[in-house]
Amino acid sequence: MYLTPFFISIGFVILGQVLNAFTVLIDKYVVTQTSVSRPGIYAFYVAIMSGIVIILVPFGVINIPNPQTLGVSLLMGFTFIASIVLLFDALKHGNATDVVAWLAAVSTLTTFVASYFFLNESLPSSFPLALIFFLLGMALVGHFRFYARSFLFVILSGILFGISAVLVKYLFIHADFANGFFWSRMGNVVAALSLLLIPDIRNHIFSTSKSVTHKTSSLIFVNRIFGGISFLCVLYAIRLGSPAIVNALSSLQFVFVFMLIFLFRKKVPEFYHHEFRKGHVLHKMLAITFIIIGFFTLFV
Repeated sequence: MYLTPFFISIGFVILGQVLNAFTVLIDKYVVTQTSVSRPGIYAFYVAIMSGIVIILVPFGVINIPNPQTLGVSLLMGFTFIASIVLLFDALKHGNATDVVAWLAAVSTLTTFVASYFFLNESLPSSFPLALIFFLLGMALVGHFRFYARSFLFVILSGILFGISAVLVKYLFIHADFANGFFWSRMGNVVAALSLLLIPDIRNHIFSTSKSVTHKTSSLIFVNRIFGGISFLCVLYAIRLGSPAIVNALSSLQFVFVFMLIFLFRKKVPEFYHHEFRKGHVLHKMLAITFIIIGFFTLFV
């Protein structure tokens, strides 16, 4: 059976969101249980590791970027840094499932609006109905159990993630996949290095580097491998399809996060017990139901 680009992109989104679920839970652990607890410092380590793409240079597939590619890549880098700093701060003070749900909802709406106005995208006729199911599912999760600051940070982070998805699609209009991937990652490195210009963050990065244990550094490294593969999957899905649909399916990340939390609830109960408070499990199961209905609605 011949698979259309649409169905191939859906497959890559699903794989990417499974890996994203792992990265979110590890991110939550790192910013709450290790010495790398400051969101700005962790964001520096996460972004600077994007520089590993330099290994592509000897293969001769990387070209000097044109001004548009360079400009979009740098804009993506600074957008990425800002979005993950806000995300890590929200994860530090909020429940993982709540943060993921609202992040997905806001980024989906942002991408939908931005794609319509800036990319002139034609979306499947079933997309508006699917979007309603996704948003209903995500709204059932939150319970508004955020501090005002955390909730604001989730909203801002979601907006920035949505803008990033549209920038990715725009980048592929002006570059092939290898160059788009390479220069977008190098944009992250430039943005990460810019954090060193902030004295407070620079001092904490140098002092934290001396106190990070081998276990923590290994965990961060493995997590970035997951994150890198996940980003590749989502990147390729956007290249094949619509950033609005890809971001709408980011709600699947909540489903996978919830499943992982359920599986590991007994191994680290002090970390996840608040995710299963009385009355909240039913809400989350209803949310998962709406998200799954929305997923299948896309295929109608």
